Amino acid sequence: MKKWIRRILILIKTFLKYGFSAMKKRFQHFRDENAFSLEEIQALHLVSSDKLEEQKKTDFQRNIKFSIITPLFNTPEKFLKELIESLESQTYSNWELCLADGSDSDHENVRRICLDYASKDSRIIYHQLKENKGISENTNECLKLASGDFYGLLDHDDLLHPSALYEVCKAINEKNADFLYTDEVKFSDSIYNIKDLKSFNLKPGFGIDDLRSHNYICHFTVFDKNLLLEEKCFYRSEFDGSQDHDMVLRLTEKAKRIVHINKVLYYWRVHSNSVSMNLDVKSYAVDAAINAISDQLKRQNESGTVMSSAPFRTIYKVEYPVSNTPLISIVLWNISTFQKAKEVVDIIKKYSSYHNLEYIYLSQTELNEINHEIYYSYSDGNISQQINNAVKKANGNYVLLLNGNIKFLTSNWIQEMLMHAQRSRVCSVGAKIYNKDGSVFHGGVSLDKDSPNYLYFLGENNYQGEIGYEGILSHVRNVTANAKDCLMIKKSIWDNIGGFSIDLPGYCDIDFCLKGEEEGLRNIWVPYSEIFLNCLQNRESINSQSTLFYNCWKDTILNDEHSNRYWKKYKLV
Repeated sequence: MKKWIRRILILIKTFLKYGFSAMKKRFQHFRDENAFSLEEIQALHLVSSDKLEEQKKTDFQRNIKFSIITPLFNTPEKFLKELIESLESQTYSNWELCLADGSDSDHENVRRICLDYASKDSRIIYHQLKENKGISENTNECLKLASGDFYGLLDHDDLLHPSALYEVCKAINEKNADFLYTDEVKFSDSIYNIKDLKSFNLKPGFGIDDLRSHNYICHFTVFDKNLLLEEKCFYRSEFDGSQDHDMVLRLTEKAKRIVHINKVLYYWRVHSNSVSMNLDVKSYAVDAAINAISDQLKRQNESGTVMSSAPFRTIYKVEYPVSNTPLISIVLWNISTFQKAKEVVDIIKKYSSYHNLEYIYLSQTELNEINHEIYYSYSDGNISQQINNAVKKANGNYVLLLNGNIKFLTSNWIQEMLMHAQRSRVCSVGAKIYNKDGSVFHGGVSLDKDSPNYLYFLGENNYQGEIGYEGILSHVRNVTANAKDCLMIKKSIWDNIGGFSIDLPGYCDIDFCLKGEEEGLRNIWVPYSEIFLNCLQNRESINSQSTLFYNCWKDTILNDEHSNRYWKKYKLV
């Protein structure tokens, strides 16, 4: 009931702000959401008994031994027993559970329970600590018990899915991974009660900028023990509260193959003392995360100031300083006359706080007029050829492609993009783009074999002011591609890649970003740079090119590592 009341209020607000057509579109989205049941999403973690039995019989080429690292502290009896039994229920049997107990004298039952289970199963290793030294030091002590090839982290009040270690071992064998993480779900009482499972966290693949924005990797994390060889210690106590975030930042810097397993394999228990229930229980975690991200910047020789960002304290923004004000060449496409170009330039001047700009628009005719501020570029080819020709005329160190149908821009839209475009190993930077009805047109582009033309525009089911699934529209992310409606590229990167492909004009921006990623570059999407269009934007008809695009990028389309295959299926993003 509360859900529909909230939706009715959203529909009223949409109507008042954007009109009837926007409200109708929003209602259609709500109706589509009900086309599938919650049970469909909740079924993502279910594995049949036959499948579980089949997993038990699997022989892997690399028979990895996993050491599950679990420090204990005053662990409730119910939680402890369920945790141990979740290990004993694993379909993959080559594991050890390392338990380092820092419980106080009032919780002797923790020791008794552990020793009872250990007496029946030699894979359970228990060590009682002389004193409780906090989460980081207790975990480091726990690590000393480990003899496995890979280490997995399991909190003392959480559970593993029966297939967890099987799926991790499978990924290591198939992909030679040395750092892995899985999807997860929160629960409060029983994982067998479908109504008790909530907040399924279906994650994207690895992105360093995602990780600096928040610790989305979280649970279940598994890594090769060799990643710790040069580390003075595993957990660093100065980052207590966000010790996992610090650890993941450090180890992913060293990992050669990071793999996201797109399956729900970890159960995160929600209770009154957990961070998942109440961040204020561990308010120092925010400061620790800011310090951890800042420390990575130092290790990577990057300058930047880290701060909490809306809408949550656990979302972080890195302000990378712009050391100067380089000339930026704005290429206005979707404009063909000087008068229209001048109108757009006036809008940019009115709302923008960055001024070292030159403007180039795509003219359909050769002109004699000379304007020392707004240049024209003539080309009679397709959109790729027209933009390529315009960029050749650009004098700036950076090129900013911009849809000429703009209505409004936030004042710092250029600086927010420039701070990322200037960084090393960055291919493109994209902005948050809204349609005239307030809906999100662009929150990054994902590739999807079942989407029209194989393109899925993230955030398209959301409106201005909404944060999206798991806050995805509220923080800087690494994406597969950005759209040319607002796309900043360093001129040297443009020249190295060779500009836009003239064979794929409808996919020219997507193709360019994918080529950059092939070169080891990153595509970054920035929500703090906002562009409002004066139209309802649709990607041009490109059916005639879709087969060629698919043939060029088939592997990426089928295995887009910056998204999650369930996002579109369940209309989450």
